[in-house]
Amino acid sequence: MSGVGAIVAVIVLVIVIVGAVTLALYLRRRNLAPAAASGRGRVDPFTIGEPWRRHVAAAQAAQRRYRTLVQSLAAGPLKARMAEIGIQVDRGVNECWEIARRGHQLDGTIRDLDPASLKSRLERQPAEREAASLRAQLGSIDRIRAARDEAEAKLRMLQTRLGELVGQAAEVSTGVDDATAAVNAADTSGAAGELGSAVDDVVTQLEALRLAIREVNEPLVGLEGGDASRG
Repeated sequence: MSGVGAIVAVIVLVIVIVGAVTLALYLRRRNLAPAAASGRGRVDPFTIGEPWRRHVAAAQAAQRRYRTLVQSLAAGPLKARMAEIGIQVDRGVNECWEIARRGHQLDGTIRDLDPASLKSRLERQPAEREAASLRAQLGSIDRIRAARDEAEAKLRMLQTRLGELVGQAAEVSTGVDDATAAVNAADTSGAAGELGSAVDDVVTQLEALRLAIREVNEPLVGLEGGDASRG
């Protein structure tokens, strides 16, 4: 009996362990699902300032319209293709968010560098060495501001384009019902294919813009901690 009891105990232990591992994996997948869907985590435009908040909110509105559109389609190849494009739309929103976050950081950096104070110090006609340092700092701020303004303009243009494409998606799906849902491969490679290519292009441009604005952000830690802090 003791041998049988030991075997039963081992079996129970194995069942418990398997159950615990299965539960842990399930919870992990469930907890990671929102982050995976959003690409880089939760998109929250209310944590950043204007105009960045407005651009992200507009992209999210386009995303919601697109999701509603796809859900309204009858099951079939067209809906499947539009759902694939929706993944790229989601990527586009995530890229908008990352760009906006970094743009918001640039705004904070410019404030922290306090160009008004630097100009005031320069107007007091300090010694040449200090004046040269102040001019260099102001030049850096001007370049940061120019990069920030360019990024904001491009983001505004690209999120507007994303919204336009969502409007075109509604046109692609117009007239699709149960009687016309059997869309063949040639059809899906037509209007829907063109839409997908256009969305891909926007996402590619957004990704390039994110990388560019990251390149602007990364060297700024040294700038903030360097001459800008010295009087």
